[in-house]
Amino acid sequence: MTSTPFGSELECRYGDVLPRLYKRIWNLRISYPNNDLVLHCNDVKSCFRQIKHHPDIVGAFSFIVFQHVWIQIGCTFGSDFSPANWEGIRRTIEQLATSLFDDDTLREKHRQYLDKLQWDVSLDSRKKKHFVPASSDSKNRGVLDDNGNPARTPHDMFVDDDVYIEVYIRERVERAIAASIEAMFITLGRSDLTRLQDPISWDKLVEMVISHFNKVLGVEIDTRRMVVGPPPEFVARTLVQLGAFHEGRKAFTVQEMSTLVGHLGHIATTSRWLTHLLSHLYTSIASALQLNRAHEISSSKAFREAVKSVTQEECITPNERTFHEGLIHRMLYKSKKTHYLNSTAKEELRLIKLILSSNDISLRTPIAHLVPRDPSGQSCGDSSLDAAGGFSLECRFWWYLEWSHEIRRRTLRFRRNNRTGELISINVLEYASVIINFAAMTLYFQQLGDPSNPYPLALIFADNVSAEIWAMKGCKHSFLGRALGRLLCALLINNPLGLCTARIGTHENEIADKISRLKSETDSLSFFCDLVQSHPQLRGCRRFHPSKELLSGITEALLTGKLADPLALNRIILSNPGSFTS
Repeated sequence: MTSTPFGSELECRYGDVLPRLYKRIWNLRISYPNNDLVLHCNDVKSCFRQIKHHPDIVGAFSFIVFQHVWIQIGCTFGSDFSPANWEGIRRTIEQLATSLFDDDTLREKHRQYLDKLQWDVSLDSRKKKHFVPASSDSKNRGVLDDNGNPARTPHDMFVDDDVYIEVYIRERVERAIAASIEAMFITLGRSDLTRLQDPISWDKLVEMVISHFNKVLGVEIDTRRMVVGPPPEFVARTLVQLGAFHEGRKAFTVQEMSTLVGHLGHIATTSRWLTHLLSHLYTSIASALQLNRAHEISSSKAFREAVKSVTQEECITPNERTFHEGLIHRMLYKSKKTHYLNSTAKEELRLIKLILSSNDISLRTPIAHLVPRDPSGQSCGDSSLDAAGGFSLECRFWWYLEWSHEIRRRTLRFRRNNRTGELISINVLEYASVIINFAAMTLYFQQLGDPSNPYPLALIFADNVSAEIWAMKGCKHSFLGRALGRLLCALLINNPLGLCTARIGTHENEIADKISRLKSETDSLSFFCDLVQSHPQLRGCRRFHPSKELLSGITEALLTGKLADPLALNRIILSNPGSFTS
């Protein structure tokens, strides 16, 4: 009666609330380039308690205190079905609040609550404000309809938090808040403390200042600078956890490391360069979980019985399977067995601590990099076992890089397998081409310096799935891929250029494929002249030459797998990614 994976409950869809909010902010800024955008939340009080248990099952949630049986009527915080039961109410409140925006009578009806709201005094300040612009494209048209009228304020609920963002026009903001209050009253009942608890957490509604800058769903959003990042106190708590993994630390438990990585993963949702520094921590947890499993099987009878129950498919019900699987996961996660903290993971932790503590590294990410939008420029790249090449028509460049003899000798052309662990796979070479393309586009936008587009977005096409995924999520399995990830991390830190990747077929990637098939640098100039004859769209493209520091980093990563210090490289490579020659 309580299990959710079998289609009896609604699918919980509140996980995409933050991306929807970023998109809303971006489109509001398009329509209102010179107005403040304000954020606010309305919180349901004890949301799961608002939903009642069915009478047939309340006995399962009763308990005895001092010889009295207490029957819990409201749904339980922690029950696996509580979020799913709440999902229907959550979606209803979203739709009701949006639809009720047009009812202006609600402002007077809920005036007693609206008059208690706090407004940021800077909103009415006559002091000149600077607003980072947003540009419209095929995916973002603003919030005005064809007649120039603004649309209703949409409401997005993350579990019990109704979040709304609106242009600073008091009437519109009050309408949105009044609609949210009315929607909660309709679904949960009106405020009447003589009969039931309040449906709305009034103290939170009043205490949260309506402002252009607010902490929402675990992140701080600034709609003037158009940036988002983790709260400083959250970063401080993460640094305290990192401090426990000092230089003398030799072991860890899965629960300790998982908790730390969970905090770092939250920071990485906005500081995406951090994903390229977490690979060894993820692999350390995966290895530790396998060792925990072997340890629990040999030492715990309850664990062995749970594993045996799960493997006997014909003798177990779906609910029993869910119970035993949950027991297995909890025992693996909470096991007290310690594991060796290797030197690579230690170095990763040291670097992360150093970067998060640095005043020179911004943990704020432009919303422009988090919103689906048309790229400011795109490029294609390809690698062969002899060389790599790429080009961009929007950014007007092409490049060619011949792999050194040492790199070629370690490819599949000379090695049939990876028994010695020295093989350089084509996946790694393709990943290197993505990094060089990103460096070239970084240089282009540095020189362009368009104030109307301070945070451009680069789209890099790769005809290799691994390279495409590694560039966005980091590499976890290939050691050479992790080493190259450090270089990409160095390019991403404090870079106003955002990165996204996409897949391109070999046939569509004809130009980059031809460039990468060139055998020698000595033939590159005449080859490109011939290439322009067959592809005249390349006319006017300058050649990009990666900086010696970037080339040295790529070569060293491919040949030695050395994990570079991205903090030191950032200052060098970002200021000098390379040069263009005509």
